[in-house]
Amino acid sequence: MESYYDVLNIPHSASTDLIKQRFQQLIMMHHPDKQQDKDTDDRAQQILRAWEVLRNADKRRAYDLELQLKEQKAHVVINEEVDLDDMEYDEDLASFSLVCRCSGVYVISEKDMELGMDTVGCDNCSLRIRVLYDIVDEDDQ
Repeated sequence: MESYYDVLNIPHSASTDLIKQRFQQLIMMHHPDKQQDKDTDDRAQQILRAWEVLRNADKRRAYDLELQLKEQKAHVVINEEVDLDDMEYDEDLASFSLVCRCSGVYVISEKDMELGMDTVGCDNCSLRIRVLYDIVDEDDQ
């Protein structure tokens, strides 16, 4: 998936002035009033979305963090997939755990899972597992 930086063809370190300059150049080239092509309209929408996020310091910070997490997640080696039902539940900690082959422990909390996390590292070695689970809305129960 193309990042907002890719859409505007700018480096991640781009200043707000450069972001604004590239936005203005690209939106003029791809504005729907200037073109009749549907792809141009889609591109203009992408450019507008990128501008809305990258021009605002708080939104940009949050977006950069999201990008960083996605990149890290893409490069993580998963050693095993484990079904949540195969893990032990601790009511006091509201978390699930599983003993690693090195005698360490994998621990994932309910809060982590609510936030969409599904990978967890051993507390004693470099192994990581993916925890397989479905989030159930309280309304669905």
